[in-house]
This record gives sequence, C-alpha cells and structure tokens, in this order.
Amino acid sequence: MSEKRTLFYKMQMLLLISLFSMFSVLVCILAVFASDHLKFLVQIILLCFLACTIWILIYDITIIIPEYHYYIKLCRRFRDGQIYQDYIDHIGGLFPILKDDISRLDMLLDRQNTMQLSTKQAEFLALQNQINPHFLYNTLDSIRGDALAAGVESIANVAEALSTFFRYTITETRNLVTIQEELDNVNNYFIIQQYRFGDKLSMNIEIEDDPQLILGMQCPKLFLQPIIENSILHGLEGKTDNGVLTIHIELVDQDLHINVIDNGSGIPEDILDELNRSLGRVSVGAIVEAKGKHSGIALKNVCRRIKLLFGEQYGIHISSIVDIGTKIEVVLPSTAKS
Repeated sequence: MSEKRTLFYKMQMLLLISLFSMFSVLVCILAVFASDHLKFLVQIILLCFLACTIWILIYDITIIIPEYHYYIKLCRRFRDGQIYQDYIDHIGGLFPILKDDISRLDMLLDRQNTMQLSTKQAEFLALQNQINPHFLYNTLDSIRGDALAAGVESIANVAEALSTFFRYTITETRNLVTIQEELDNVNNYFIIQQYRFGDKLSMNIEIEDDPQLILGMQCPKLFLQPIIENSILHGLEGKTDNGVLTIHIELVDQDLHINVIDNGSGIPEDILDELNRSLGRVSVGAIVEAKGKHSGIALKNVCRRIKLLFGEQYGIHISSIVDIGTKIEVVLPSTAKS
C-alpha cells in the first residue's frame, strides 16, 4: 500500500465526486429546457460524467475505503499494545507532514527504553556481582585492621580505598551522581594505583569558578574512573620519570568541561584522528566492542553513556602530542542535583 497517497489527495477525490454529482444535476435541468437538437449532446455529456462518477466510486470502494480501514485497524492494534514498530513505520502514509515528528518521538522513546534497560542491567549486575558483598567488605576491613595492628599503614589505606571503591562500583546503581561523589571514587582508585606505582605517579584536581556549585552538579556514575585508567595504562605506565595526572574542571558557556590531562607518551596523529572520528560516530544504539591497544573501547562506552543521558551534543574529544601528553575533554551539561 503506497505511503505517497495523502489524505489531501483522497479528500480531493471525494470533492470531485460531489462536483460531478452537482454538475450532473445541472446538466439534467439543462436537458429539460434544451431543444431536441441539443438533447442528444446533453445526454452524451451526462453519460460521460456518469461514467466518471462511477469510476471514482469504484476507486473509492477498492482503494480508499480499504486503506481507511487499514489505518483504523493499525491505530486500534497500536492502542491495544499489539504493535509498535509497524505503527511508527506506516502511520506517516496517512499524515506525511507528521512523519518527521513521529520519527523524533520514536527516537526519544527508544532512548528512554535504552536508559531503563541500562538501569535494569546495572541492577542485575549489581546483584550478580554481589556474591554476598558484606563478605568482601568485611574481609577488606579485617585486612585493614590487621595492617594497622602491624603498623603497615600503606596496606591499611589500600584496603580501605578498595573497600570504598567496591561499595561505590557494585552496590550503587544510580545513573547520575554528583561531581563530588565521582571525584571521591577517583581518589580511592588513585590510592590503589599509587600502591602499585608509588611516588612515580601523582594526581592534581583543579576546579575553577565556583567549586561548591560545580561539586554539586550531576554527572554519569563511573564516567571518570575509566578515563583515568586509560590515561595511566596508555600514557603514564611506560614513563621512566614521574607521571602527573591533572583533572581540570570549569564552566564554559553553561556547559561543564572536565579535562583529564597527562604528561605521558601521547598518541600518534593518525591514531588520534581515528579515535576522534570513532567518538564522533558513537550513538546511543549499542555498546561498543573493539580490540587493540588504541581501540578506545572504554572511552567510546563512556561517550555513549553521556550521549544517552544528556544528548548527542555532549561527549568526549581527545587532543594529544607525542612525547608531550594527552588531554581528554569531557563536555556535560551544567545540571545541578535536584
């Protein structure tokens, strides 16, 4: 059934039927008062209009009416919850002017469903990974207690950081947290990494403008830790001298810019261009899967979550110079916690 037929076209057909009918009546009236010579011509004209009227009625019965019933049935099935995609795909044939609006509505509903699914998956994974989380937390607390008793403060600090990190990662299932909560989690993660790297690794946090306001703003949970991990793994791990990570946060034109800067090995230009192209192509549709040292899978999935929560205009961009360092810029809306 062609979607190019519009409701306006069908109304025109019905209008033509009415006009033909009115014209036929006028011809009949004219035939009464016409001379014998003109009556034959009038009868021919009347037969032609009658044939056209019958053709339009046949078209009406065979094309328009079945199509009308098709759309009535389509709307009824949609209302009863029996179909969704068929309705979205075909209702534009009835009202083409609404086709873009329906597509927009479909995209928004798909995004909402994806967010709900992501939340359910997070809750499921939290339950699945919790194998009795109190057992894990209690064990780490016991290790911390023994380390303090033995005077090994470094192990006590790592055990405490690891316990807090797991609580935040496993137990908490919210999509959005505050910048303060996310930075606290990053600090715990960094304590764990520092135990591995020692004084070879350091981290600074810089907040411009109004720190109290910024720390209360919302951000995706666990968006920052994968970026920090990426910077350590690909930028700082191979350095022979001290590696420095800087988290710089500021408000720019009503948006929140979070820059993670390292003085690591940097990224070659061709790989950097491909990474930025792939980040630009990230959509909310599916979780990214990729392989390779510079595939950027963690960054792509963080970028996808940002777009899913806040819109396509937000995301991640990378700048880098080989042997100088890398800056990963995250742009979020400046949304205060409600």
